[in-house]
Parts: sequence; C-alpha cells; structure tokens
Amino acid sequence: MHNQEAVITGLGIVAANGIGKNNFFSALEKGKSAVSEISSFDAKKFPVRIAAEVKNFDPKKFLQLKTLRNLDRGTLFLLSAAAMALKEAGIKISPENTNDIGVATATTFTHLWSIVEFDREVFKEGIDFANPALFPSTVINAASSQVSIAFGIRGFNATVSSGYTSGMEALRYALIALETAKAKQVLCGAVDALTASLFFAFHKLGYMAGLKGEALSCPFDKRRNGPVLGEAAAVFCLEKESEAHARKAKIFARIKSVASFFDASKMGRIAPTGEGLEKAITAALDKSGVSPEKIDYVSSCANSSQGFDRSEARVLRRIFGLRLNKLPVSSIKSMLGETFSASSALQVASCIGAMERGVIPPTINYKTKDPECDLDCVPNKARKKEIKLALVTSFGPGGYNSACILEKYKFN
Repeated sequence: MHNQEAVITGLGIVAANGIGKNNFFSALEKGKSAVSEISSFDAKKFPVRIAAEVKNFDPKKFLQLKTLRNLDRGTLFLLSAAAMALKEAGIKISPENTNDIGVATATTFTHLWSIVEFDREVFKEGIDFANPALFPSTVINAASSQVSIAFGIRGFNATVSSGYTSGMEALRYALIALETAKAKQVLCGAVDALTASLFFAFHKLGYMAGLKGEALSCPFDKRRNGPVLGEAAAVFCLEKESEAHARKAKIFARIKSVASFFDASKMGRIAPTGEGLEKAITAALDKSGVSPEKIDYVSSCANSSQGFDRSEARVLRRIFGLRLNKLPVSSIKSMLGETFSASSALQVASCIGAMERGVIPPTINYKTKDPECDLDCVPNKARKKEIKLALVTSFGPGGYNSACILEKYKFN
C-alpha cells in the first residue's frame, strides 16, 4: 500500500441540498439548486438576500439533548455529521478504543457567531451580565473539541484553518496521523456556517454574486460575478485498509493522495497564473502514482468568480492538454454555493457518490460560454459515467492550494 493511502468507511453530511449522504447524492444528481432566500437571520438590510442555507435541520435527530446547550449552528452541523459518520462506519467508542481515535476538523468562521453574541452581551448588558457559557465557543478549535466531548474520544484533536482549502488540509493531517500510527481511525470533519456578521463582511468586500451582476452561482459561465455564500458540514471516518478489513467495515473509497502547495499570494487575492494549484495537482498525481491520462473526472473548486474560475481552467489545460476537451470537470458550488472550509470536503463526498452511482453531478446555471474557461463542465444535467479515479481541486485567496486523488474501491 502506498504510504499515503487510507480508506473512507463512514460519511456524514449536513448540506443545504440535503442532510445525510443519500439525500446529498440524489440532490446533486438532479442538479437541484440549494440557493434560496435567507431565513436564519434578518437579511433585509442587504442588497443581496440569497444563500445556500441548510433548511429543516433538527440536531435532536442525531444528538442527545444535553449536548445542544450553548452550541452554535456550525458546531451542531459538525456534531450531527460526526454522529452519522460514526454510525455508518460501525465504530462504537469504548474505554478500550477511545485513545486510538483522533479528530481533525477544518473550520474558518464557525466560531464567529459565539464571538459576536458574547461581545454583544458584554457591550449591551455589561461584563458582569454576559453569559460565560458562550465564551469557550469563541475560540476556533471549539467545534472540534465538542466532537471529542460529545462522543468520548480521547485521541488527538486538531483544528485546521486555511480558508477554502481547510477541508483538504484536515484530510492531509488525518492521513499523516494514520501513517505515523497516531491513531487507528480518524474522524475528519469540515464545517462553516453562515452568520449575519459573515454575510455583512462579504458584502463590504464586494465579493458576492448579485452585487455586480446576476444573483446566481454559475461557475465557468461568462456571466459569473462572484460566489453565492453557503454553509455545510461533512465528516469522514478514515482508517487504514487493513483496519477496515479487520472490522469488516464497508469501504466507500480510497484516498490515494493529498498534496498542498503555498504560493504566498497577497491576502485576499489568488495567484493569477495558478502556479501553486498546478504544483499541488502535480504533486498529488506523483504521490499517488496516477498519470493525468487515468483521471476520469475532476471535481472543480470553481466558485463563480471571474479570476478564480479562469485560473483553474488554465491550470487544468496545462496539466491535461487536449484531453481536457473530453474530461468532465464540474463544480458542485453551482448548487451549494461557496461553503469555505467545508467546500473541498463536500467535493470529496460528491466524488464518493459519483463513483458509487456512476453519475457525475452537473454544473448548473450554465448558459453563456466563456472562451477562457473552455472545458467540459457537464452543463446543467448529470451524466452517467463510470469513475475509477477522480481529482479534487481546492485553492483560495492568500496562496493556499491543495489537490486530492480518490479511487473507487474494488472489493477483492
């Protein structure tokens, strides 16, 4: 076995298009947009009032009531996804195995709600009257810590925060932990949740669909003018193949490699040449021993921003050459919006569904071709195709770039 490989034996999803992996997969296949009017906070004062918001979410379906007090929306997403993943993987935590299970969580903005709520009480009611129970959740590692607390996990607990690529970086951390025998199983999660303060910040930055064009997510389309914001959580159970076989666990997919490259771009900017993403993809291919010709599908991180999508299209052209003309490259962000830390984890999850069902999710809202994004983006309608090897791309402002190679699991 290649020293970076591990298998996925559990998968939990809380997404705007569906809760649970089957609802998530089905909605992607149908090309169902999860974008709608915001309801979780008052958005009337904003010129744009849409997002890919998780609706009809009831954490009590997954969690004991005592774990819900003073927990923010994102943490509840993560805990619910973790409960689903553990159940799917058939992992029962006991005093005998608790030290062998680790937690790696990707998040960037989840703790913002607690910060704002705590500070609001301090300034409004006075420091003596602020709810002290809110304070522990103001730190960025609170959501990850709550996973270990809720499920009695005593192995390592780590939080990874690198913006858009956080989900992929948490995956890489989990693989290293398995390689070095730091854990036998890792709950690898990714989460970000929408809040009024986050929505306000992106409005002020002017980085949002609808401020300078149509209010829709249309990756690779010439009309694109920024992302639609979204929220989600995804949690994977990762372990070595031998461990999964010993437990007789169902295996969803093999992670052949994850690679990263930091190209130190300006804060809030992406490197226009895409050199960092190209190096990350090349490294992932090299580590996995997979040639570009063997890739059956690319799950793109294109989020409907002009430079963002164009840069990725150029990188893929340099790596795949003429083969890109016939290689399906789709973006699920057309349906789910930009979910930040959760985005690459959702992409990995969508590839698992695509491999299992033999259906590639489409890039919806595609209408006007952009010559600078000349690729097969699986426009508007899902496509049947057997996928053995998939490439997942992820990059973002500031210089973070990651790539992952996933393989459909073959039962011996």
